[in-house]
Amino acid sequence: MKTFKHKTILITGASSGIGEAMVSLLRDPSVKLLLVARSEHKLQAMAEALERQGVRAQAYACDLSQPGAAELLFQRITADGHQVDVLINNAGVGKYGRFDQISLTDTLEMLRLNIENLVALTHRCIPHMLERGDAGILNVASTAGFQGIPYMAVYAATKSFVISFSEALYAEYAARGITVTCLCPGPTATAFQERAGMPVEGMRRLMESPEKVARAGLRALLRGELLHISGAANTIVARLSQLTPRRMRLAITRQLLGPADDI
Repeated sequence: MKTFKHKTILITGASSGIGEAMVSLLRDPSVKLLLVARSEHKLQAMAEALERQGVRAQAYACDLSQPGAAELLFQRITADGHQVDVLINNAGVGKYGRFDQISLTDTLEMLRLNIENLVALTHRCIPHMLERGDAGILNVASTAGFQGIPYMAVYAATKSFVISFSEALYAEYAARGITVTCLCPGPTATAFQERAGMPVEGMRRLMESPEKVARAGLRALLRGELLHISGAANTIVARLSQLTPRRMRLAITRQLLGPADDI
């Protein structure tokens, strides 16, 4: 993919964290930004602020953890006359805890947000991208997707899916004008950990800023990278984890993340 200029760009999870940072980096009078998140009030305020800066923006409040949400979102976007050239699947959620102690409702919502509606939205956007050419898909996964993560079993599995899915789409569409890039951040200074209920004290020194992660992801998409791990330290850890025997890797992760009464 050569440029973001003159593109219609849809960003999910746009109201905070990495998504909000990407919105800021993509401000340009030539682009049209379609902002998607659950928080209608904040999205609308963001869109109005962008419009005052000469950037075309439209807010779409949508809870992508609900069944059929991607289809309804796509219908709204199409009804407003938009066709997506760049899709940034950034929205995601995690839950920390022993698998049996996380409610089934929370687990299924995680699967719908992180996998089901990501796939559905991608499927809906690709036909126009094939017609237009010079289009792009940026899927935000996680370094957690490179291995099983005790106490975040489902979250890590969803991100593993996103990595695998992105790799396959890259192979299918790279020669047809669609760049597919998978961004894998490590710990990032957003509200994700707090919302997931994770212990964060030991992670703070390892966290990157959402602005740094967002910039790395957007640059990777323009360069046509298949997979980008944000941060040199995260790259080293991710690569080394692949060389470590699985039992040892799981034992180390369990020791780092497990609650004191469960180790």
